[in-house]
Amino acid sequence: MEKLNEYKWNEMIQKQNEMEQELRQLQQQLASEQQEREQAEQSAENKARFIAMLSHEIRTPMNGILSMSDLLRNTSLDEEQQGYLHVLHTSSESLMTLVNNLLDIGKIEAGKMKLARDPFDLINTMEDLTYALAPRAFEKGVQVHLNVHSDIPLFVIGDALKVRQIIMNLLQNAIKFTKKGDISVSLFMLPNDDLERLTVKVSVEDTGIGIPPERLNDIFKMYEQMHEQSEHMHQGTGLGLAICKQLTELMGGTIQAESLHGVGTSVSITLEFERYTDLPSIPFKDNVLHDLRILLLEHNAICRGLIHDMLVEWGAQVTIADDMDERFFDELYHHDYDLVLVDLDMLDRERWIRERTKIQKQQLFLLAPLGEKVEGEFRDTFETVITKPIRKIHLLNSILALQQGHR
Repeated sequence: MEKLNEYKWNEMIQKQNEMEQELRQLQQQLASEQQEREQAEQSAENKARFIAMLSHEIRTPMNGILSMSDLLRNTSLDEEQQGYLHVLHTSSESLMTLVNNLLDIGKIEAGKMKLARDPFDLINTMEDLTYALAPRAFEKGVQVHLNVHSDIPLFVIGDALKVRQIIMNLLQNAIKFTKKGDISVSLFMLPNDDLERLTVKVSVEDTGIGIPPERLNDIFKMYEQMHEQSEHMHQGTGLGLAICKQLTELMGGTIQAESLHGVGTSVSITLEFERYTDLPSIPFKDNVLHDLRILLLEHNAICRGLIHDMLVEWGAQVTIADDMDERFFDELYHHDYDLVLVDLDMLDRERWIRERTKIQKQQLFLLAPLGEKVEGEFRDTFETVITKPIRKIHLLNSILALQQGHR
């Protein structure tokens, strides 16, 4: 019996020793992991500090180069010099974008990126940014469209700068990889059971070169290039979409991409904001243009559909023409429209000036890409110019002002 008790006692002591040894090993492992984590955090902080310092040192001369190139644009240059200046300016902008992206990555990795909580106009943020970048697409013959749903409130609470940066990266990518066709920027509401918050979806869809299906899962990885530069001649670092993903997730949102190689790509983000006001972005009744008769001449099917839907939503009666032919002029001569919207890309200017004298009673708006020069006698044939991409509130206010002026 004593031998049995002694055996059990020794067994207990042995197990206790084993447990104490395991505990010491765990403590050593935890201490080692703690040290490694602290070293990693310190390394990330040092890297962020270095990148911030380097970015600042690069930004100062780059801002000088950009400012001088802007001033140089306003001087007399021949065609060859303008080409050199264009390369200088676009290269400088690309370098500034790279610097800003590196700075953001450093902040995110070091946990230094903070979120702002301020009221801002989400629609204007998106539309202003689209306006700023659209001329780059128009230069290539690519059309840019805005599709903003009217139920978005006037203000939300969130981080406007980060939302702007995400949309800017998505739109710059779409412009870079789209040689022809269309780019559509959309904003609409999603259901949310919380009355104090609202969920929105922003999507940027293009008809560009698309992404191979085997590489779609890598689209948001850091430093990943979806296309070989030697094949498509597109420069980049592969940082833009990775930053979009990190910023979106930092704000509690989600991002996803769909693409068909050779057809195009759609990237969308879903974000939640606090409500600031219930004032609608379009402060008019749905039937504000009740029974207004409008003739729409627009060559682009997407733009034609968006304008038609806007006008019908406001109660107008819309007739569509897709070519400036004899049938179009027959409509103008024999029907009394309250307003005619005319696409610049479809006009024969000389013929239009001749024919305009025969249709003096018609009120005419010109639809023209942002940055397109419209002046002289040709400009005088229209009541106003509506710039593309078309902003809902701009189009509606112009129509209401025309109605007010003719009462």
